[in-house]
Amino acid sequence: MDAAVALQKEAAPNPAAGPNLKQIFQNAQRAFDLIKKHRTPPDPKTYAVWYAYVEAADPRVIERVDSAVAENGTLTPFDINSIFRELLTEESSAVSARHSIGMAIEKEIDEVMKIIRQGVQNSDEFGASLDKANSALPGTASAEHLASLVSTLMEDNERMARTARELNQGLTDSQNQIAKLNQELEEVQTQCRRDPLTSVANRRAFDERLERELRAAVETGENLCLAMADIDHFKSVNDTYGHQVGDAVLQQFASVVTQNIKGQDMVARYGGEEFAIILPETDLFSAYNLLVKIKYTFKNTETPVEGTLKSIKDVTASFGLVRFEPGMTPRDMIEQADHYLYEAKNSGRDRVKAKGF
Repeated sequence: MDAAVALQKEAAPNPAAGPNLKQIFQNAQRAFDLIKKHRTPPDPKTYAVWYAYVEAADPRVIERVDSAVAENGTLTPFDINSIFRELLTEESSAVSARHSIGMAIEKEIDEVMKIIRQGVQNSDEFGASLDKANSALPGTASAEHLASLVSTLMEDNERMARTARELNQGLTDSQNQIAKLNQELEEVQTQCRRDPLTSVANRRAFDERLERELRAAVETGENLCLAMADIDHFKSVNDTYGHQVGDAVLQQFASVVTQNIKGQDMVARYGGEEFAIILPETDLFSAYNLLVKIKYTFKNTETPVEGTLKSIKDVTASFGLVRFEPGMTPRDMIEQADHYLYEAKNSGRDRVKAKGF
């Protein structure tokens, strides 16, 4: 971890200095060195992952790479594909989409401002026409002059009414377009907080939600529980059946959890085969029983092996559970839940561990 922090400090750009080409070249060389050192495939995805790692702009990339290397001694193709898909591709496309929608909204707001300015100008012009007519009325000497004055006012009034209708339609169209763009923006923001493989919340959404729920628990005194879950022997599943089946197992687990939790609860893919479950307004005993049910249901769920008539079963998961106590931080809760998860793993897996259980 210290090495990662040092790397991050060394690679951090100076915003005032603009692009640092020397640093970019150094990062590229380090990325190639790591490809060679870990004997990972020299393809664009692998380079992108290693470059993001040495650039150290996203701590999640560092954490995922360090964890994978610590476990396997290298980055497997599955690790590379997962990190690239979850932390690089999705993020960049989401940023691009948000930028495009933001530009479109800005354009529509400019159109609205033009309409408002046009409306003000027309109102001023009509007001000036009325003032002119008002000044001319006392000096009207003939019916012909009066008729001409009234005709001019009627023409100005009709032009004002026509322009007002056009401006109102323009405002309505712009309002509808802005509403549509805002909806698209919300959808993009939602996608930014979803894991693309399992469709549950991702790590970012989990971190934000845990912060909110912990603050709410402090303010209200309500119960709050957090579980960390890990699919047992997941590497063996990948090695035996392939990564597509491994992906199906992850999707299966996410589905089982989603179907058993309440609407106010959240399941998130924390990383790799590890998931986090936030249980607001839930006491420890109820949370424990819920996890036992999820554990049992998942164990008895079969996952089809794509391209065959076979399916795999008896894949299990282990759970660590903690209840919020006054003074705890989100990090404290995660660390304690992880502690009980390791206890569950060391006790034989396929079980739920918590304080007193």
